[in-house]
Amino acid sequence: MSPRVAHLIAEFSAHEAMGRTVTETARRVPGEHHLVTTRAHDGRDAFTEVHELGGGVTTFPLGRAADLAGALARISPDVVHLHAGALGPLQAAMAVLRPYKTVLTAYAWPTVPGPMAWRRATLAEMRASNVLQPRVALTTLLPPAVATAALRRAGVTTVLTPDPRVAARLGGHPGITVTRLPSGAPADDRRARYDRDNPTIVFAGRAESVRGLDTLLAAFPRVRERIPGARLRLLLIPRPELPAILARAGTAEQVEIVTETVPDLLAELAAAQAGTWPFKFDYTTSPPAMAVAEAMSVGLPVVATDVACVRAVLDPDVNGLAVPPADPVALADALVRVLGDEVTWRRFAQAGVRSVRERLGWDRAAAVTAEAYASTLAGAGAGAGAGAGGGANGGSGPGAASRR
Repeated sequence: MSPRVAHLIAEFSAHEAMGRTVTETARRVPGEHHLVTTRAHDGRDAFTEVHELGGGVTTFPLGRAADLAGALARISPDVVHLHAGALGPLQAAMAVLRPYKTVLTAYAWPTVPGPMAWRRATLAEMRASNVLQPRVALTTLLPPAVATAALRRAGVTTVLTPDPRVAARLGGHPGITVTRLPSGAPADDRRARYDRDNPTIVFAGRAESVRGLDTLLAAFPRVRERIPGARLRLLLIPRPELPAILARAGTAEQVEIVTETVPDLLAELAAAQAGTWPFKFDYTTSPPAMAVAEAMSVGLPVVATDVACVRAVLDPDVNGLAVPPADPVALADALVRVLGDEVTWRRFAQAGVRSVRERLGWDRAAAVTAEAYASTLAGAGAGAGAGAGGGANGGSGPGAASRR
């Protein structure tokens, strides 16, 4: 019998990484799927019901325990699927969740950037993004032993994660099975095409400096010096930094900025010749950087930085190129290397499609999640293949959002 599942997430948008994963899970895993969140911005049609509790995102669900208890009582779920970060084990241990069988997806274990990384962005830029939130300071200090003790107290035996750091910190403890969750990526027949003379470089994501937009805008004139016909297309989700980014971009006709919602991101990616995500920090976004996987799915070669959220998808020099963060010269050189040589371009284009087909993809992620539900409902999670990547689901490489 298909389970009734209550997905618990602080804030929901199908255009964001975690929200996209929840949406695809609800569409692909058989069952009756409910969404419980502070607010849902879109994507309601994927769920049987959406339960908005209101309140603050940063304290959810701690600040909405009574409302959460009421929503769960109305749903009467077979499984509660908690979508969270490294604080997920502490949330799972809340009294309101203990009556329910719970699966935790811990998307990341972010930590405060080291001293050398602070020079890549201002304090204000980091605080306005995911990089330097209060919860990041908490997860930096959270000992793995405390997290695993909270999971045992909550009766949680199954943890899914795309982040190797989560797997390393929570894996190997008796009674807790940690399984690597493959990156979601679509199956699509559209393909990017090589254009040596007039290539388009595309970026899709939030308008934030921590995502390397200033690095990209500094690198682009260097690309144009060697490939005069190159164009840059920025598909931006508006954020407070947008005016500053627009000012930095100037009025050059070779730079196009789109801030309206893009109805078909894959079409935009397939129309380009290179995709770039020059993130400055390991946890600019939660692993995996889904836009990178989506670019690969349509055969668009990717140039990105060597940070954790990208490494969950990109294998340097195999299915894309990786460069150091905040280095415009290295970024420009890598883009020219891909765009200026058709053999190189086709090698990365084909390798990206292969990566999606063989180790990424939403169907693979759904299969791993469905098995986690079955194991939890059967009470078979405890002691079954404990350890990072353990069990039948282990060993799949991880791979947000269509426009994160």
